[in-house]
Amino acid sequence: MRTQLLRLVALWLLTSSIAFAEVREWTREADGKKITAEFAGMKDDATIQIKMTNGQIFDVPLSSLSAADNEFVKSLKKPGEGEMKESPKETPKGGIPEGEVTITLSGVHLCCGDCEDAILAIKEHDKVKVDPAVEVSASRSDNTVTIKAPSGKAAQMALRAVTASGFYGVSDHDTLKIADLKEDDFTTGTMVVRDPHLCCRGCVKAFTKAVEDVDGVEEVDAKPGSGRVNVKGEDFKPYEVMKALREVGIGGTFQ
Repeated sequence: MRTQLLRLVALWLLTSSIAFAEVREWTREADGKKITAEFAGMKDDATIQIKMTNGQIFDVPLSSLSAADNEFVKSLKKPGEGEMKESPKETPKGGIPEGEVTITLSGVHLCCGDCEDAILAIKEHDKVKVDPAVEVSASRSDNTVTIKAPSGKAAQMALRAVTASGFYGVSDHDTLKIADLKEDDFTTGTMVVRDPHLCCRGCVKAFTKAVEDVDGVEEVDAKPGSGRVNVKGEDFKPYEVMKALREVGIGGTFQ
């Protein structure tokens, strides 16, 4: 009896995991547009998360999906769990250097003294632990940030702190770089850019111009000090928005 029960439990787990990982075609209720993606779980009672083929996960309100999609979600025994990410954290090809390294990031948005101060403060970031031995300097005259670290691992954490602080720059190091965005063709009418560095009107101007130049974007509500910026429009690509921000030296994540 016990063996039979265990078999039934194992079978239920197997079929459930298959259901939760199902790749299917989702339909937007408003215009019938379809997109193929994997069900990644429930963010809350009214929002699902779908996983694209490149691994990125997007929040989608159930109210924006077709009745058939809503029935599919309702039929699942148990929602899975997923987390929206800009891109997976990858170990650069070639390995992480063990000894002391110096990295220079170019093209970083440094429009004022507060931008420079924010870069220097990455060592005290509350979510990314940076080695106290790391040395950071910033140059507003040529928009560069230099990181001197006792090891490649320490430098890598400092780079994560740079992006977590809302900045982006192109590394001159062969292997230690800020992870690339994962390109995809997903389109939406709304997205939220989280934690960009927007300390002043200069930051807001650069942010707004970069995003408004993306095809399909119609509205950007960036303000000094904003930790979340709503971007609205019609069938624009979140990837293109984040790419445009990186081109002007601004980082952050998106939802």
